[in-house]
Amino acid sequence: MMITRIAVAQLASQADPEQNLARASVAIRQAADAGAQLIILPEIFMALLAKENFNAVYARGVSQPLDGSYVSGLRQAAAQANIWVVSGMLETAHRVANRTYNTTVVIDSSGSLLAFYRKTHLYDAFGFRESEVFAAGEQLFTPLETPFGRMGLFVCYELRFPEIARYQAEQGVDFFVMPSAWVVGTLKEMHWQHLVKARAIENTAYMFACDQVGHNYLGRSLLIDPLGVVLAEGTEDECMLYADLDPRRLDIARQTLPALTHRRPDLFARS
Repeated sequence: MMITRIAVAQLASQADPEQNLARASVAIRQAADAGAQLIILPEIFMALLAKENFNAVYARGVSQPLDGSYVSGLRQAAAQANIWVVSGMLETAHRVANRTYNTTVVIDSSGSLLAFYRKTHLYDAFGFRESEVFAAGEQLFTPLETPFGRMGLFVCYELRFPEIARYQAEQGVDFFVMPSAWVVGTLKEMHWQHLVKARAIENTAYMFACDQVGHNYLGRSLLIDPLGVVLAEGTEDECMLYADLDPRRLDIARQTLPALTHRRPDLFARS
């Protein structure tokens, strides 16, 4: 595998999904022009969910199906720019009354929708109740083969559950992507920084965490290498970040720190 440039678009969502699609399309083109082969957009970037409108009625009203205008527009932009795209959205949940799915889509460089993941662990913490707005997904993401390595994926609050990343790492993962809308709060920035690095180090995998910014969101997106080195870090403002995914660095990290091969899962089994 060759060295791959990864882009993270740390952006602030707006109320209008069409405006967010237009801004995503600009970022996609900008990333491709900079030589990136994959761009990551934030969690639920399709529509703004801030404190003032964080409720099931609003979310349901702006949600879209997977074949709606937002995902269709992303697919077109990805194909035109010849770049992979990962983005969060609000997906209409037809089987669950008054709820939506917090969904992340994965689109390849031909514009094909290869995968979608519905967030399984909902953020009922720090005064928020995502379970009152979203329906929980029922299946963890299955690692996906890409031209630049095997990709794992989880979303925001799921960073706090190391078993989610480890479940995927056991299936073989070279890098994780994590769209996020990390809410600001007491000690939250410290938690974000330590946990993103921890998931990279403990799984000897690249970690590309793209956070929303503005409103009540933190920003401070992080791109981390398999030994915990910070390759790029966002500020509190909108920005584009880039880092190289180098398979040689991945090999060196796993030779230097072969911890995954030292695990003794027989000791973890429950009777």
